[in-house]
Amino acid sequence: SDMKQLHRRALRLHRRRRHGFAAKFAAVRLAGQRRRRLLSHSRGQKETALPSSLPQPSPSGVPQLQILGMGLMGSGKSTILRALARMLGGAWLNQDEFYHLGKNAKSAFLSAIRNGASAGPGGRSPCVVVDKINTMSLHRKEILEALDGPLPRSRVLLCFAHPSDPPDKIGPACVSLCAQRIKERGAGHRSLFPDNPDIERILSRTAEGFQAPSVAELGQFEVVINICMTDSPVVSLQRVVDELLKHGCLGSGQLRILAGDALANITTAVVGPQSTPPPRPASAPVPPATKTKPGVLESAAPDAESLPIYWGVFFTPSEETDNFWQGLCGHAPPYFKRVPDKHVTLLYAGGAASDGQAAKKLGMPTADFAKLRESCERWEGKEVEVTVQSLLQDADVACASVVLPPGLPCANLHPHITLAHSSQVGPVHSNVVLARHHARIRGEVVGGPAVVALLARDLGPQAVRLRGEVRAFRAPGHRPSRHQLPLAVRQRQQRLQQQQQQKQKQRQQRPAKGAQAPRTTAPRRRGAGA
Repeated sequence: SDMKQLHRRALRLHRRRRHGFAAKFAAVRLAGQRRRRLLSHSRGQKETALPSSLPQPSPSGVPQLQILGMGLMGSGKSTILRALARMLGGAWLNQDEFYHLGKNAKSAFLSAIRNGASAGPGGRSPCVVVDKINTMSLHRKEILEALDGPLPRSRVLLCFAHPSDPPDKIGPACVSLCAQRIKERGAGHRSLFPDNPDIERILSRTAEGFQAPSVAELGQFEVVINICMTDSPVVSLQRVVDELLKHGCLGSGQLRILAGDALANITTAVVGPQSTPPPRPASAPVPPATKTKPGVLESAAPDAESLPIYWGVFFTPSEETDNFWQGLCGHAPPYFKRVPDKHVTLLYAGGAASDGQAAKKLGMPTADFAKLRESCERWEGKEVEVTVQSLLQDADVACASVVLPPGLPCANLHPHITLAHSSQVGPVHSNVVLARHHARIRGEVVGGPAVVALLARDLGPQAVRLRGEVRAFRAPGHRPSRHQLPLAVRQRQQRLQQQQQQKQKQRQQRPAKGAQAPRTTAPRRRGAGA
């Protein structure tokens, strides 16, 4: 009983630290209980069954195929492993996708692996593909421990290497080819960018620290396949499939799509240079890039030389639309902050000076961003009609899923309108909620830490069509808010600021050079020592 009381007290303190006052905590508790009841009720209904056209989870008695990649950055791991996950209808787990969690990225990545290897309410995923460099034995050990479980499985190790390098080593040929590919693929990567001057040094250091798998470690895998980095992605995928069929790890009916279809829409470059982005119009010259502090955007002055903050669909204010927004936000907790100007974000540029800088912040190739930008510029000033389909809400954000007219570009995978959010997150958290909701509908393994239940409500016949105008939003002197930066970056900035303030106080308290320090003892009287 004492341990239970201590546990409950720790939970109360944690929630109060997050949401503030006791009244807000009570509102959060009631909202969480209501959402848990709705979730348990929805799981028991038959409508939650997956459509037959979507990949169905495999029964717990069928061995799960667990694929691990091992190779240097830029060796083509992500392209091959992601395409394999599509071909087999499994889950692709990449550690780079958890970088925004800061210090919690590693634990969230391992937690997602454990969730993928275990059987959930909808069954077990037929395949789990783990995408990481895995150049050290400790990294592979952590992943193998996370994949362990009582259910049957078959493990496969894919080793990406250069044919000119000696076996069981990462030689200079692999380092040179990986550095060339990283420079050619543009900003389509989460961690390494082509403008980093230390790319070759980072690759060389990683290659020197490579630890080849021992005989005991290789004994934990049923199949070990060597992938040649110089082969095309289609050839590599076909080789992997042939080896899996040969060793009985894969059935002929388990392939969902072909290799060519699986490689479609995967922008990570494997061989060959990246396409050159189209030039900007002559009326909008681009100034040279300037060095800025990490995590800080350049000021977006309202001129032709810098990009706007974002392009979006802004709705015409009226009494009818105001009543509609109030009705959607009626179930929001009292600690939510309402978004004053409701809009649909089409493309976020952040006031960057060039397409390359904006694409780097979004993690997409420069050519793709330039195409979206040009399309948004063509739609500027036009009136469009947006259909509001459903409402989604969790403990931190409330948003509405919308359907855009055909041809209107949108960088977000799920177009939406952010209605309100808590002080712990920003409007960008709506993308996470929508991705989690659609992944649960498709029956995929949702990566990341445990989250509270979603409150999803389909408007159905009550779907409302709203008219708005496409235009660019500019704000002079724009700076990113604290919600746009990762938690680890914000905490580090706060610590540095506190250290600077303490040093400044210490300097002010020190006496100036040459100044006589105040005497702490009374002067000695003449003749007192006689």
